[in-house]
Amino acid sequence: MTDRHASGIDPHDTPMRDIVIALLAVALAVLLAGCGANGQLLPPIQPKPNVNPLPEARIRQPVLPEYLVGCRGHVLVPALGMTFVARGAPPPAMGQYVREERLVPPYRVVRPGDRLTQEQVADRVNIELDGLDRIIGLSCG
Repeated sequence: MTDRHASGIDPHDTPMRDIVIALLAVALAVLLAGCGANGQLLPPIQPKPNVNPLPEARIRQPVLPEYLVGCRGHVLVPALGMTFVARGAPPPAMGQYVREERLVPPYRVVRPGDRLTQEQVADRVNIELDGLDRIIGLSCG
C-alpha cells in the first residue's frame, strides 16, 4: 500500500514536488515583477490635501452660554467658528454654516469696522463676525 495524500498526489514523488516548487517560484516571480523600482507592490499612500485652506476662526473671548439665555444667544454657541451666510447669499462650498434666514429677531450682525449705536436691547443677540464672515463672538445687548 502506498502512502498517498488526500489529493491523490504522492508527497514523496520528487518529480511532482519539483514541478510544484517550480510553479510556486514562477508565481512568486510574477508577483514580484509587478513591484516598482523601489520594491513596493502598491504605490505609496499620498496624504489628503487640506480640505479647509482657511485658517481656524479665532473666537474673540470665552463665550458662556448662561450669560446669553436672556437674548436666546445660548442656542448659537455651537455655531462659533461657523460661516455666517447673509440673507439670500449662497452657502459656502465646504464647511459648516449658519443662514441668516434661520435666526429669530431681534439680532444684530457686527462685521469688522462696523460702527455700533449705544442703544442696548436686552433681548437682542449680537453676532460678531471676522473678515471671512465666521462667527467669532456672541453677546446680548
